Amino acid sequence: MKVFFAMNKLIKITQILLFTILIVLIAVLIGQFFNSYAQLFFVPLGILSVYYLLIYFFAKLLAHSTSKIWLYVGLVFIIMPLVAFWVAYKPVLDLSYQVLQIFAN
Repeated sequence: MKVFFAMNKLIKITQILLFTILIVLIAVLIGQFFNSYAQLFFVPLGILSVYYLLIYFFAKLLAHSTSKIWLYVGLVFIIMPLVAFWVAYKPVLDLSYQVLQIFAN
C-alpha cells in the first residue's frame, strides 16, 4: 500500500506542475498584449508542459505495480529541466526567439 501512496505523490506533484504551467501560460497570453517579449515564454512553457505530461502518464502507468525508487526517479526527472532552464536561460530564450521568427515569416 505504501508503494501506491508513493506513486500517488508523484501523480499529485505532476498535476500541480501542469496546473501551474497552465496558469502561467494564460498569464503569458494576457501579458503579450502589454509586452511583446512575453511571447518568448511560450516555447519553454510548451516544452515543459509536454515533458511533465509524459511524466504524469508514466506515473499513472506504473501507479499500481512499482517500487518506491520510481518516486525518486520521477522527482529527479521533474527537477532536471527546471535546473537546465535556470542555468541556460539565455540559449533557451534565443531558441524561443528563433522559433517565433520562423512562425512569423
